[in-house]
Amino acid sequence: MTQPLRVAFTLNSRPVEIDVDPGRTLLDVLREDLDLTGTKQGCDREGECGACTVLLDGEAVRSCLVPIGRVAGRQVLTIEGLGSREKLHPLQQAFIERGAVQCGFCAPGMILSAAALLARRPNPTREEIAEALEGNLCRCTGYTRIVDAVEAAAAALRGEPLPPADGRDAAGGSQVRVDALDKVTGAARYAEDIKMAGLLHAAIVRSTLPHARLLAIDPAPALGLPGVLRVITAADVPGLNSLEGYSRHEPLLAPVGGSLHMVGDAVALVLAESPAGARAGAAAVELAYEPLPVVRDPVAAMEPGAPNVHEGGNVLSEYDIQLGDAEAALARGDVVLEARYATGFLEHAALERETVLAYRDAEGRITVVGGHQEPHWAHGYMARLLGLPSEGVRVITPPMGGAFGGKQDPWPLMAGALAAYHAPGGRPVRLAFTRRESFDASPKRHPYRLHYRVAAAHDGSLQGLFLRVVADTGAYDADGYYISQYALVAGGGPYRWPAVDAHAWAVYTNNPKAGQMRGFGTPQSNLALECTLDELATRLGMDPLALRLHNAIDDDTVLFLGYRPAETVGYRQCLEAIEPWYREALARAAGRNSREAGPWRFGAGLAGMWYRFGKPGPISSEAHAELALDGGVICYCSAPDYGQGTTTVMAQLAAEALGLPRDCVSVVNGDTARTPDSGIQGASRSTYWVGGAVTRAAAALREQILGTAAEMLNQDPERLELRPGAVVAPGEDRLPLAEVAVEMERIGLARRG
Repeated sequence: MTQPLRVAFTLNSRPVEIDVDPGRTLLDVLREDLDLTGTKQGCDREGECGACTVLLDGEAVRSCLVPIGRVAGRQVLTIEGLGSREKLHPLQQAFIERGAVQCGFCAPGMILSAAALLARRPNPTREEIAEALEGNLCRCTGYTRIVDAVEAAAAALRGEPLPPADGRDAAGGSQVRVDALDKVTGAARYAEDIKMAGLLHAAIVRSTLPHARLLAIDPAPALGLPGVLRVITAADVPGLNSLEGYSRHEPLLAPVGGSLHMVGDAVALVLAESPAGARAGAAAVELAYEPLPVVRDPVAAMEPGAPNVHEGGNVLSEYDIQLGDAEAALARGDVVLEARYATGFLEHAALERETVLAYRDAEGRITVVGGHQEPHWAHGYMARLLGLPSEGVRVITPPMGGAFGGKQDPWPLMAGALAAYHAPGGRPVRLAFTRRESFDASPKRHPYRLHYRVAAAHDGSLQGLFLRVVADTGAYDADGYYISQYALVAGGGPYRWPAVDAHAWAVYTNNPKAGQMRGFGTPQSNLALECTLDELATRLGMDPLALRLHNAIDDDTVLFLGYRPAETVGYRQCLEAIEPWYREALARAAGRNSREAGPWRFGAGLAGMWYRFGKPGPISSEAHAELALDGGVICYCSAPDYGQGTTTVMAQLAAEALGLPRDCVSVVNGDTARTPDSGIQGASRSTYWVGGAVTRAAAALREQILGTAAEMLNQDPERLELRPGAVVAPGEDRLPLAEVAVEMERIGLARRG
């Protein structure tokens, strides 16, 4: 064991001395010993993501690569020392005002890299800003607003007057995110940042084979290691060891005698005193396998005699669209084009890895703090897994470092709940995937194989569509059952097709499991369709925009799905609106090509799409609004914020409905013990569905407040105004909201509804 070394350095302008293993990294010492968790870890300490950036003697460095021994006698600046909540650094202020903060996981490192740049170049160009930030990854923003923010901060530091930030009117009076201040100062606590006394750490024993029968598990070698306390297997699951209803055939932990279907399949959880001890324990658990035949190609998986990934065959689902006589239409076409496309697996790569903190709370509930897009849904899976009533479990969503569909999988929360259920002495447990695990075991975007045949008349009128799609759902369902339908709906797009022959299959393989990702099931088909239309336009000698305009659906079009749109789609109007910019882009490209010699050629392209909104069956979203006894207004909903700003949106909508500034409203979001189930949150539903419920709840509360105040003041409710902290009557008589709340309580009128 390495002898501790006393390391003295200056941290955020204050002297620090610490006895520490000199081989540990600066990142780990900052986070674990000094509780400065604004510095993040997203890439398994490989220096790839930039989330751990700090300033060392003024230079931006990856703290995950810096041994603490190299910091002796030097100056370290973290995000917590750059500015304060009371006096923000201009970079922090600019990131807030310019909307450069979304999930916020990258923001501390990004800001510190920018600070190092501005210290050496007070007036950088946008290209220099981009170059300085190239090692800092962001999965949310697209970087434009980040560069805008750095430009604005540079101007402020030079003493120049700043152009105003986006001044558009906003519901509730402000577009600034309610959580931005915490994120730019490092105060926001993500799941991996939350500390609890007696914390244990969990690691997962995973399959190294893509297909095998699990013959035996021997935990003894792991339990013999120092600090390893428990190995949990499928035999220890007290309830239902299944993700059925979301993912057919998928257990939480593979049982002995069962099959493993992909590399990364989970077999056991190891609990230990430290992360390193848990990983060592997981590596020491011995597994006995019987290898089984492997199928990787989804097309081959559909062939007779192909090895079965699961009993019942390899086709998870199929979907068919037939309209008219497609073969005859294709035969009649003046131009017929055939094209094939293949897309690959795509990883969400949210900067925050899958991480949960799980514990028994003071009421004995198994509580899991972790990022999830639908906490009430995950809550149900946890209860079934543990064999507990609904009130025996709880999910709390903290700030999340991105999601993009990947945090709809309940697996990590279920695993954390099981770990806490069995934790020795009721101790809390943290489970954090490595980046490698996330690549291996988290759901991916479905790869597609697409075969198109399309026909058109000389004037560009589309005549017929033949389409075959094979979607690789990988080892498990993970909502891939619906992919075959989604692939075909997107595969025809917002165009008039008089005749269609389309069929799609979602197929099991021993590849990684595929699941939900932004635009679930749509981008793959959209890519292939729009490329096919571009090729068709070339064959016809027709402008690509003109081809699309000629065939765009209207409100009265009978879709290739067999019915008219239920409401306006506006696709033609969208194409018409972009035409001037498209023509200008074509002209710019042509001009550059005529002026500039060299290997590069310039072009301009366009693509259109539609997206299937909604699901069959009734959809409902519930939200509550409350007048607290102190006179504050609280909104309760379950629309977790993983960077898209739903908490801000809900505060804005509630404030607008109440007629109050946004600062008068607080939001409790995504806590299954405190908030209602607001329903499905995928596919951009939050603002419309949950926001609608929030608006109605806030409007109803406003009526209750004004009605009660009218009785108390002997006034007509129509003559009263709701203002911050009070109801105001003609003549400026003020009735504090706290008194209204007390009166509502006294007369038995619900303050929350």
